Amino acid sequence: MEDIFRSYWWLLFPIGAFVFGAWDRWLAYRRSRDHLDLLKSYAAQGKEPPPELIRGVADDMPGEAPGGYYPGYGNYWMSPRHMRRAYRHYYRWGPYWQWRSVFVTGAIAAGFWWASEWSDWPGTYGPFRMVAIILTIVALGNLIFAVLSSSSHRDR
Repeated sequence: MEDIFRSYWWLLFPIGAFVFGAWDRWLAYRRSRDHLDLLKSYAAQGKEPPPELIRGVADDMPGEAPGGYYPGYGNYWMSPRHMRRAYRHYYRWGPYWQWRSVFVTGAIAAGFWWASEWSDWPGTYGPFRMVAIILTIVALGNLIFAVLSSSSHRDR
């Protein structure tokens, strides 16, 4: 039993990330539920809820805010959270990141090719050569995607 913990101690990190992610989702659910319960109580009393409360609920929900306007963000149809997500998505799949992936995977593949030829450790030729072949294929795939993303004529 001790050997399991000694060998797989690194599993604590992904398990911890999963636990904290689940906790974050639980807290977001509770916050949304409390906002909606508060809105229901205002509706049951026949009162108009404060605009801050409505804005707080709208920030938790995807889509448009009431009136389609977000203060401080101009008349934009997406919430601030979704704008950040779209910004990250655009640059993640843009030509810069594709070419960066080509150079990084190519350099690592070249390092493994070099290590497979010049390593003085016995028994490393086969594993290093296998990793070098796989990384070369990945680098070629990234090269194809980089050329395609650079040649596409999207509205930017």
